[in-house]
Amino acid sequence: MTEALPLNTEPSMDRKFIADVHLGRLAKYLRLCGFDTICGMTLTDREIINLSKKENRIILTRDKELLKNKHVILGYRIMSENSVGQLGEVIKSYNLAKNFHPFTRCMECNGLLEDVEKEKIINRLMPKTRDFYDVFKNCQGCGKIYWEGSHYEKMKKFVDSLIINNQ
Repeated sequence: MTEALPLNTEPSMDRKFIADVHLGRLAKYLRLCGFDTICGMTLTDREIINLSKKENRIILTRDKELLKNKHVILGYRIMSENSVGQLGEVIKSYNLAKNFHPFTRCMECNGLLEDVEKEKIINRLMPKTRDFYDVFKNCQGCGKIYWEGSHYEKMKKFVDSLIINNQ
C-alpha cells in the first residue's frame, strides 16, 4: 500500500475520498465542505478497496488492518476519535482549506446540488418553508431540498472556522 501522506503541494479539488463505516459523520462534514466523499456504510472492505482503486479515492479509516491490505493504493489512517477532530486532521493532511466549496454537495448521498426554482418544488415544501424562503437547491442524486434556513448560519460559521483554523 502506498499511504497517502500529507502533501506540501497546492490543494486539489479532485481529491476524492471513501470513508469506512465508522466515519459516517466525517463523510458528511467533508461533503458539507464540498469534497466528493462516499461513505462505505454498506460496503465490505473488499468493495471499499475496489472502489478506491477504480475511482482513485483515498480510503479514510481508523482500521489499520484495512490499510495493511496489499491491494490498498491510497489510504489514510484517522487518529482522532471525534468527528470534528477527524475533519481537521484530513483538512490539514491534504492541505484542503483553500479548496472548500461549501454547500455544493448533498450531505446525505454526496450528490451535487443545483439551484431549483421554488415553483418546481413548492408541493414538496413544508408550509412555513414555503412562506418564508425563496432560494432552494436540489440534490441531483436523491432529490433532497436545501435552503438557507435557521441552521444555515450555524453551519456557515462552522465551515468558516474550519478554513481559518486549518490554513
